[in-house]
Amino acid sequence: MTLSSLNLTVLLLMGVAAGGVGALSGIGGGAIVVPALVLGYGVPFRTAVAVSLAAVIANSAMGSATYLRQGLTHKRLAFSLEVATTVGGITGSLVTAFIPRPALEAVFGASQFLSAELTRQRKRRAPRHTPAPVGASRPAGPPPDALTQHGLRAIEGDCALDGLIADETDGTAVGYRGRRPIIGAGASLVAGMLSGMLGIGGGFLKVPAMTTGMHVPVRVATATSQFMIGITAVASFVVYYAAGVVQPLLIAPVVLGITLGSYLGSRLSGRVSVRGIEAVYMATVLASGLSFLLGALGVLHV
Repeated sequence: MTLSSLNLTVLLLMGVAAGGVGALSGIGGGAIVVPALVLGYGVPFRTAVAVSLAAVIANSAMGSATYLRQGLTHKRLAFSLEVATTVGGITGSLVTAFIPRPALEAVFGASQFLSAELTRQRKRRAPRHTPAPVGASRPAGPPPDALTQHGLRAIEGDCALDGLIADETDGTAVGYRGRRPIIGAGASLVAGMLSGMLGIGGGFLKVPAMTTGMHVPVRVATATSQFMIGITAVASFVVYYAAGVVQPLLIAPVVLGITLGSYLGSRLSGRVSVRGIEAVYMATVLASGLSFLLGALGVLHV
């Protein structure tokens, strides 16, 4: 496949936008990459999914590195949920070979609407968490980016899902306790299947499951989701690579843009309002979701 310098530039900028959105929201950026390739360039659906998975890997690697340094990623929670996510991801990538393209387009369109709705619900609800019984608070605590230096990562309490996070207002270290891991595991399994089938990160399911279902603070859930989606994408990408649908010329500019966007997004986390970014994201996914649904119904040629 031959691409002009203009197309390469557009793909690079699209990667920057997708990477920034993914790093700031934990969604992964695949909801932007796949529609851009399929609708804008006429790329086969499975090839676009493979490119998006490569982008998700880069997005996760860059975005999660900063979150890990800040001590926001709950590694125990991530690895406990990753088993279900990886199983779902491999399963989803394998079954795409047996699903007709219109059906995949319909599922992708529906997932876009679901992603927009969950994002809207997350904006309306303030994150809730249950204080941990040990070290529930500490006066004059460190700012969020100093958590790692002060040893305030996930604490070794009675529950493996206990943790500490700095309050956004005064830096006080506030304890939280994750609950109902079965909810997170179930959502992770579904998110993994959708990731493998559609090339999306799955964060739009994981983040609400962790915040609403497990009572994990939203910043911790976002960072943990960002860490998880890369591992899942690697497992799914191997399946597409073995199937011979990977296009390196498409992957290179998108991944380069994703890397830059993820770095910028993670560095800006906590310094910019996510509301405007989420509004643009919702408009984008709703438009692409409608396009895919109309294409699956034969009303619009996708």
